[in-house]
Amino acid sequence: MLPLAGKNVLVTREASLAKKFTNQLLDNGANVYEVPLLKITSRSAVDIVQRLQNMDTLEWIFFTSVNGVDCFFSILEEEDVTLDNVKIAVVGKKTATVLANYGYKPDFVPSIYDGENLVIEFLEKYQEIKQVLLVQGNRSRDVVAKGLSKAGVQHQSLVVYDTNYNFDVETKLRQVLEKVSFDFITFTSPSTVEAFTTFSTMTLPEYTKIVCIGKTTEARARQLGFKNMITPETYTIESMIEVMLMNKRED
Repeated sequence: MLPLAGKNVLVTREASLAKKFTNQLLDNGANVYEVPLLKITSRSAVDIVQRLQNMDTLEWIFFTSVNGVDCFFSILEEEDVTLDNVKIAVVGKKTATVLANYGYKPDFVPSIYDGENLVIEFLEKYQEIKQVLLVQGNRSRDVVAKGLSKAGVQHQSLVVYDTNYNFDVETKLRQVLEKVSFDFITFTSPSTVEAFTTFSTMTLPEYTKIVCIGKTTEARARQLGFKNMITPETYTIESMIEVMLMNKRED
């Protein structure tokens, strides 16, 4: 029998990123319900290209999400723009994998995949840094910008995508929660937690475990009243599945 056989799992991740997570859960035998609580929309290509052309002293580009990489490089490919003599830092290995799809390799990846450690470990390794560009979404946290500012590193932020609540699934989420008793509800960002609480005020069963991809998402879930949370040490969907296996309810 597969390890998650008979277990009901809710995947709330944005649709373009949910498929891989869902497939891995299915491979472990779970009953998966996808309700993408967020929508990702790229911003204007013209504005982004103009910003890049005006940054003569740019030395580093920081990417803190897969969506940032996809939107940024999709725009560059569309506008036939290439990056020359610029180093790239990414928040984790998933972001690095997506970066490779566009023909680039990161020059720096932290050992722990979050914004705090990205800044700390980067500043430990590099000094006398010229201008840094932070590629972000409209809901990205400011922890990287604050860390660079505190260290006196010159930087600019470039918002390349918007993350919005997917109101198209509001009714679907409520219907699914009424129909299905979930063993696990998964959150892969603070925004997914916020969207969930916006769409539903339903009280969850005590045995439902809230699986958060990292400490930042866990902290937001705790602020919004969630309990019974589990969070992996490594901030990946594979590690989320591992903690589900370790914390599954016995029938």
